[in-house]
Amino acid sequence: MNCPQCDCFCTADAASCDCGYRFPSEEAAKPSPYAKQKRAALSFIIGAAGTRSKLLRLGMLACLLIWVLSLLFDDRLPPADGIFPQLFREPLQVKENLPAAFQVTKKKIAYTVTPLYHYELFGLVVSQHRSDSLLDISHRRWQDYLNIKDLCVVWGKNISSGVYRKMKFWNRDFTCMCSFPDQETAVLFSGSHLSNNHILCAAENLSRRILKVRPGDQVYFKGYLVNYSQPANQFTRGTSIGRDDTGNGACETVYVTDFSILKRANPVWRAINPLAFLAAAAFMIALLLA
Repeated sequence: MNCPQCDCFCTADAASCDCGYRFPSEEAAKPSPYAKQKRAALSFIIGAAGTRSKLLRLGMLACLLIWVLSLLFDDRLPPADGIFPQLFREPLQVKENLPAAFQVTKKKIAYTVTPLYHYELFGLVVSQHRSDSLLDISHRRWQDYLNIKDLCVVWGKNISSGVYRKMKFWNRDFTCMCSFPDQETAVLFSGSHLSNNHILCAAENLSRRILKVRPGDQVYFKGYLVNYSQPANQFTRGTSIGRDDTGNGACETVYVTDFSILKRANPVWRAINPLAFLAAAAFMIALLLA
């Protein structure tokens, strides 16, 4: 072998060169455990860096998939054995001891409310519509801010028969719609055990509670079936006073004085929904910055 310092030839067993260079021993030439660990760590980091973008993509896609699944399942209607027994009762409607017509103010607009009946209902929410939705132009045009939400609910026979889980429900600005997959399902359905309720509320604490309601939730509310008007805009709306009517005017207009969510539906999926969306967004940002 040649000396690395002077390039002179030296025997293989030489411990040193005539120039004074000392050859390292075999033990000294072996890498130390620390050097081995350092090389292994560097190798891992280099490998991980090479697959980082792939991992970020997989993470983003997984979170998006979970988010989409949560959208499909968070408003799923519960089975009949998960329904509280109160929801099999008929609504309570009483005419005695009604208060006189009164005025309420919402967003600096005065409304006149005329109670017709005391009203009380336990129901399963199958569809809903918020009046402050961006797609709702009717309430804004009429300045109807007292009607904060429509709740389409079922109870009684429509729950005991299980028909509500075979149907599709949706709301428009003022109406609840439903469809049936076949004639057999349509025969099971009871029109007198579904109602679309125009919910009127001026109290902020009750309004927040009502606005949180989602399809699948079991609710209780109490108040009055009412006619109401907005004299400044010559706007007026009445109410149904029976469960057997259909078509225009068949919705119940309820001024709510008490409201409770008895049981929320799909709490796990509803908790996952925003977390999955935020995680997907974080993965996307990390991928763009990678």
